[in-house]
Amino acid sequence: MHLARGAGLDVHEVVDPPSLHARLDDLRARRAPQLWILAGDGTLHSLAEYFAEVASDWSPALLLLAGGRANVVPRDVGGYPGMPALRRALAALRAGRPLEEERIRTLQVSQAGRQARHGFLFAGALIHEAVRLTAANRAAGTGWWRHSWFADPFILLRWAVRTLLFRQPLPPRPDVVARLAGVGELAGPMRVLVASSLAMRNALYNPFATRGAGSVRFTAIAAAAPSVWGMVPALLKGRFDDAMDPAHGVLSGRGERAELLGIDGFALDGELFSADPALPLVLAAGAALRVLRP
Repeated sequence: MHLARGAGLDVHEVVDPPSLHARLDDLRARRAPQLWILAGDGTLHSLAEYFAEVASDWSPALLLLAGGRANVVPRDVGGYPGMPALRRALAALRAGRPLEEERIRTLQVSQAGRQARHGFLFAGALIHEAVRLTAANRAAGTGWWRHSWFADPFILLRWAVRTLLFRQPLPPRPDVVARLAGVGELAGPMRVLVASSLAMRNALYNPFATRGAGSVRFTAIAAAAPSVWGMVPALLKGRFDDAMDPAHGVLSGRGERAELLGIDGFALDGELFSADPALPLVLAAGAALRVLRP
């Protein structure tokens, strides 16, 4: 990070959640007013959990720069691509020009008897399985085929080929009751479960209908729904038509709260967590974070 050092900024490197939290503890003690962070979504998930669970008394302005694979959060707040965004921020710093500030909310995922989790992008059903497969591949060893930008797409493509061409069975679809406050309810085996607290303005996909109001954006697609291939435009750009409703196996929109009954695991920002299928899993707005747009 020679650009940041050359501009006179203090630069710190972290390698895992414990080292991140230790560095944040130090910056919190100093009441640092701003943090510029080059990281992937997993690290930003850990950052969100820190501010939600540990440091509610400290709210620095955050510049979130893309440094990972998906970069869902940096894309949403102007930090993608990472190096051009950093250069814009440094130019503003040199000119004495303040960066535009806004607030985003974390997505809180909670269940009785378990620690509440905070992040930005929730995935369940087959998407959870896809995240599990890519995580297992990365954890299995070193090498470019496990840790390069191509590794995750390769694993997902291989899974698709084995499923579509060689008829490898998909994992059992969880039998779920999904509720979205103010929008509706959907019950049965689920193919897709996804939720976010982000606007997803510059994301590669935006799989949420515009109906409803609230901080939680949520989509559930039942196994009995029409082919997912026919829903690709909606899942990429949020173009849900009137027929994509619970009566046709699709529940999607905004609400203040979503609830899932019947899932035993989920992914949050690419991190994997277990759940008790016998208890409701609640998705709601979490902590408010100040973010800077370069």
